[in-house]
Amino acid sequence: MDVDALSPSQKDALGQLQALMNGGDADVAIGVLDSVNWDVQRAAEMIFDNGVPPPLSRPGSRTNIEHFEVDDSEQGLLIPTSSGREFRPVRTPSSGLTVRPVRALIAVITLPLRLITSILRFLFRILRVPFPQFVPFTWSSLSYRSHGLGNRHDSRLMDPRSVAERWVRALEEETGAVCISRSGARNNLDSSVNDHGVSSGTDAAGPSTLTARMGPNDSTVEDVELKSLPDFFLGSYENFVRTCEKSAKIGCVILVSEEHDDVPEFKRSTLTDPTLLKLVQENDIIVWGGDIRDKDPWSASQKLQATTYPFVAFIALQARRTTGPGTASAPTLTILSRHQGPCIPSTSAPTAAQTLATHLTDHLLPRVTPFLARIKAQAAERERERALRAEQDRAFEESRQRDKERVERRLAEDKRAEDERRLRAEAEEQRRAWHARRMDWRRYERRALVTREPRPGESGRGKTMRVGLRLPDGRRLVRFFGESDSMTALHAYVDSHFIPAELAPDSDPHAPPGGATPGEIGLVEEVQSSGRSETQWWGFQLVLAYPRKELAWEPSRRLGDVDVLKSGGQLVVEMVGDMGSGDGKGKEKAAAAENSDDGYETED
Repeated sequence: MDVDALSPSQKDALGQLQALMNGGDADVAIGVLDSVNWDVQRAAEMIFDNGVPPPLSRPGSRTNIEHFEVDDSEQGLLIPTSSGREFRPVRTPSSGLTVRPVRALIAVITLPLRLITSILRFLFRILRVPFPQFVPFTWSSLSYRSHGLGNRHDSRLMDPRSVAERWVRALEEETGAVCISRSGARNNLDSSVNDHGVSSGTDAAGPSTLTARMGPNDSTVEDVELKSLPDFFLGSYENFVRTCEKSAKIGCVILVSEEHDDVPEFKRSTLTDPTLLKLVQENDIIVWGGDIRDKDPWSASQKLQATTYPFVAFIALQARRTTGPGTASAPTLTILSRHQGPCIPSTSAPTAAQTLATHLTDHLLPRVTPFLARIKAQAAERERERALRAEQDRAFEESRQRDKERVERRLAEDKRAEDERRLRAEAEEQRRAWHARRMDWRRYERRALVTREPRPGESGRGKTMRVGLRLPDGRRLVRFFGESDSMTALHAYVDSHFIPAELAPDSDPHAPPGGATPGEIGLVEEVQSSGRSETQWWGFQLVLAYPRKELAWEPSRRLGDVDVLKSGGQLVVEMVGDMGSGDGKGKEKAAAAENSDDGYETED
C-alpha cells in the first residue's frame, strides 16, 4: 500500500509504530496496522508479544484514546482502580502460545547471524561508530530490545526493577554522570587524590563508553567535569505512582526514545543540569524514567499520552473535582504538567533545564506544595491519633491484664484458703476420730489391762513394788504392783487417768474397740497398725525423776526386770502429744515438777 494514499490519522499511526520499531519496513508496519484497524496500541501488543491480538468487538471499529488537557483535570488515569482504568495494561495474549514453536525454530536458524551481529556491534562500539541497520525490519525488530544480555523471557531480565537498573546504568555510561546518592559517596573518594591530581577511586566518573547519536549541536570535546543525575526510582511505573500517592510527594516521569535525535542532548544537558537537580533534591521529587523500547515505559507513555520524545511529566496528589457543592472526596493522583520535544534552545525549549526549573519554581511548586503539605500534616495527625489510640489500647490491655491477674490471684488465694480450711477440718475430724478411738481403748484398758493392787500377804504376783507417779496436771498417785506385772499394766494405769470423770468404770466396754484381739495382744496389734510410734500412740512417756531416765514401753517385760523399779520408784508422766482438752499445759507442769521431791519413800 502506498504511504501517500494514507489518511493523515493513518500516517500518524504509522509514524508512531515505526518509532517503536526503530524504523522498519513501512509495508510490514502498514500490514500490521491494517490487521488491527489502525490501532497503534493493539499493533504494538501484537509486535512486542509476537502473538495475535484478541479480536475486536465489532469490525471496522477503532479504539480512540481520549486526549486530556495538561492541567489538574487529568485525574485518576495513573494507577489502576477497582472501577477500571483509561488505558489497558500491555498484556500477553493467550493466542501467542501458538507461535512459540515457530519462534524457537527461527531462533535456532538465526543463531549464527546473531553471533556475527554481536561481534560487529562490539567492534563498532569500540570504534565509536553507529551500527548500521542492514535489515530495516526483521523478526527481532518486532520484539522488545532488551538492554541486558540473555533471553528476553528471563524473569530476572524482564523484572521492572532490573530493567530500570539497566537503563540508569546505561544512562550513567552515556552521560559520564552518576546519580546524586552515588556521587556523594564518590566525592568522598575524591578527597584522596594523589600528587598527580588523579582520583584514587576506581569508580570515578569518566567519559561515556557508549556511542551516542550525533546531532548538529554535539561537541566532540569530552566534559571531564564530574556531573550528577537524579536518583531514579528503581521499580515499575505502577509502584512509582503508588509511592508518590502514599508519600504525598511530587513525581517526575522521564521517557525517552533512542530513535529521536533530541534525546542524547536532553540526557547530557537537562538531566545533568545542577540547578534542576538541586530543585528536584530540595523538594524531594521522586524521579522515574525509562526507554519506551521497554514494556513498562511503553505502557507509561500510553497512559501519559506521550506523542514525542524526550517527554517529562509531573504528577502529584490533587483535590478531586466534584460536581456537587459541599462534597468532600479523597485526593487523587493528577498529571500536573507535560513537557515534550527538544531541549534546544536552552532558554525556551520545552524540555530544556531552564524551562523546567522555571516551571517548577514559578508555577508548579507554589501551586502544589501547600496542598501536599496539608496532606502530609493530615497524615501525620492521623498517625499521631493512631499512635495515641494504640497507646490507649495498650494501657487498657495492661489494666485489663492487671485486673485479670488480680482476680486470678484472689481466686487462687480463696481456693488456697478453702483448701486450708478443708484440710484443717479433715485434720480436726481425724483428730476427733483418733481421740474417740483412744478413749475407747483407755476405757477398755481400765477394765481389762489395769490389774488390781496386790493384797497384803499375797505372794502369787511376786514381791510388791510401790510406784509413785506425778501426772502432768500436778496430781500425785501411788500404786502398788507385783513384780510379775507387765509394763503394759503400768502404762494402762497411767492412761486410765486421762478418762473424764463422767465416764464411770462400770460403763467400760468388755471387748476391745473395732473387734480387735482381746488382751495385751490386741493392744500391741493396735499400736502397730496405727502408723504411730509407741510413745506417740500412748501420748506420754514415763521418766525416772532422778537421775533422769526414760522407761520405754516393752509389752512383754515384767516390772521386776526393770532395774530402776526393782525396789519401786518415783516416775514423772510427760506428755508427748495432744491428749485432749485441759492437757495442753501438762508437759510444762511435768517438767517443772521433774526435780521436786514428792515426800514418798520407796518400800524395800
